[in-house]
Amino acid sequence: MSDIDSRRLELARHYASIGQHDRVLETLDGMEALTDTEGWQLRSEALYHADRYREGSEAARRGLELDPEDVGLLDVLALNLIEQGDLAGAERALLAALEEWPENDVLLCHYALACAHHGQREKAEQLLERAMQLEPESVDVLRTRAQVAYILGDRRATKRLAGELLAVEPEDRVAHILRGNIQAEDNVYGAVREHERAVRLDPSDHELAHVVRHNRTLTHWLQWPIYPIQRFGPAKVWGAYIVLLLLALASGQATVAAVLVAVYLFLVVYSWTLAPLARWWMQRRLR
Repeated sequence: MSDIDSRRLELARHYASIGQHDRVLETLDGMEALTDTEGWQLRSEALYHADRYREGSEAARRGLELDPEDVGLLDVLALNLIEQGDLAGAERALLAALEEWPENDVLLCHYALACAHHGQREKAEQLLERAMQLEPESVDVLRTRAQVAYILGDRRATKRLAGELLAVEPEDRVAHILRGNIQAEDNVYGAVREHERAVRLDPSDHELAHVVRHNRTLTHWLQWPIYPIQRFGPAKVWGAYIVLLLLALASGQATVAAVLVAVYLFLVVYSWTLAPLARWWMQRRLR
């Protein structure tokens, strides 16, 4: 490797350490050829964080051609394969890595993620238990426990474990994403706050940034009048208004019925006219 390529590899290593994955790719793209397994691992990891999983898998395989037993490359290959849905391939890569380093808690955590995606709850929990025994204070283990709970659909455990993770690591990006994902189903306002924190921690996550921009339009004060519709859906809200109106009329509450009709008509007009225009205007401002 030339001196120039060595310096570029060192620079890419620095960018990776501070989470600037786009800069890692820019730096490595400037190299004539990658002849070092570390370079391929850095490239594969950066592509993984950029959600370019197929390219990330290919980069890892190119590195494994140089050293088929490189644990780091096998690990990042597995992560990319998990995101592509190739869980069998991910398992093979992780088992090969664990043969080289069986007491590695990070590898065990990633294997637990693969098992969770397979729906293998018991096996995932056993792997996490073993990882906890190896590294009882590991933030990686706690983070993976929260991820596994989310993948398996355990909302309560996800919320609890994400909270425990933030108590130890207040700026953990994954914890904020998990809490935001959980809150998105019940409280879009809370979800926006959590996802905004995650984007600030990793501005290169363009997909999440897009989600945040979209959700900001839903939580703007111009959308507040139709929040019940966003929260519960049009059918439930309009159905509730009709039931209340019928009850008011049946009990002779003419004033209450008139107010309900006025509110109903206002929401119909607002949701069909002003609210869409407000969202269009806000989306243009947020571009």
